[in-house]
Amino acid sequence: MDPAAAARLIDACAAGIVVMGILIAGTRSIGRSIWLVAGESLLIGVVGVGVGVATGAPHLVFGGLLAGLTKGLVVPVILGRILRQSPVRTERHPYLGPRVTLVVAIVIAFAAVATVDGAALGGRLVAPQALPAAVAEILTGLLIAMTRRKGLSIIVGLLVFENGVALTAFSLTYGMPLVIELGIVFDLLIAIAVVWVYARRMLTVFGSMSTDELRSLRG
Repeated sequence: MDPAAAARLIDACAAGIVVMGILIAGTRSIGRSIWLVAGESLLIGVVGVGVGVATGAPHLVFGGLLAGLTKGLVVPVILGRILRQSPVRTERHPYLGPRVTLVVAIVIAFAAVATVDGAALGGRLVAPQALPAAVAEILTGLLIAMTRRKGLSIIVGLLVFENGVALTAFSLTYGMPLVIELGIVFDLLIAIAVVWVYARRMLTVFGSMSTDELRSLRG
């Protein structure tokens, strides 16, 4: 794959990632959010593989495949199993309503384009949409995590945030050392395992995964 084709692939995937992030911000369905973030993660994997092939970096190809497999398949399956054990499948009474959150996410996307459009870090691949998309994705992830009440919705927001960081790493800095990438994936899987344990415990004790139930534990 030549650099021009790789740059077009990155821009196309970056646009898809931003659109999915906006859709996640505007939906109340936790299940739909999980599979939308899985779609984002698969696109992140495609970006990693494309950049690796174009730059002749096998570790980027491996990192892209690993990201697509873990965050695009394994993690959504685990979160889906946790969701099926919960009596609540939608985000009820978020701090910001879905329409307001959708509007804010769209504003974030346009603000990111207006702020960093045209900025480049140099390198063989010139993908002008990658940096604005990464900034928009990071801010959208923070928005989702801060405005949701359900534990799984907060996890989805953090995954959106992490996808923005991964988009930056793959498309702008040509990846991180393989050891670091493996460590991040391992930490992510450990975090999801811990979430699974705590989610089951919250369901047993409170019958819900709402973070509001944890406020009663404060002394």
